[in-house]
Amino acid sequence: MWPLLGLYTLETLRVLDWAAAKLGSHRDFVIGGVSLGGDVAVTVASLDTRVVRVAGLVATPDWTRPGMMRLDDPTTPVDQGEADSYSQWAYDEFEPLHHLDRYERGPLIAFECADEDSHVPPDGAERFKAALLERYPHAGRRVRVTRHPGLGHLPGVRDPKMTEAALRWLEQGD
Repeated sequence: MWPLLGLYTLETLRVLDWAAAKLGSHRDFVIGGVSLGGDVAVTVASLDTRVVRVAGLVATPDWTRPGMMRLDDPTTPVDQGEADSYSQWAYDEFEPLHHLDRYERGPLIAFECADEDSHVPPDGAERFKAALLERYPHAGRRVRVTRHPGLGHLPGVRDPKMTEAALRWLEQGD
């Protein structure tokens, strides 16, 4: 997963550059994503100061995904494999929990988590918020983690209330 997360992060930066050229570079960006897309959105916020607000649905800033279970069998852990040099580079370069300093400016980040998600457990978002609160209290206070009870990963992906909450967050502005 680490090379995919790194590549999608880099590609998203290119999309933002394209949008800035088309819409005007003076604009701030709000971005969001679902599952891996949410992971990427959170990561992009650490690299591009134009990103001021992020929503991640069933997403995590923890690329190691401890406790990640298979979607088709939630009793079986996902084999994360071993990192090759390319994978390790992507992880070392971009993984949010290892680059808290990149969030010091305090982009607004909302995690909409499925409380019973065993594929992308919500504790990654909670640990991220706690780490930011400890190191950069201002930035940590700008992270919101909401657990939606009774939902696993796929039901969370499809839940209109979670999607609506994320869209409201993105539309709020400062």
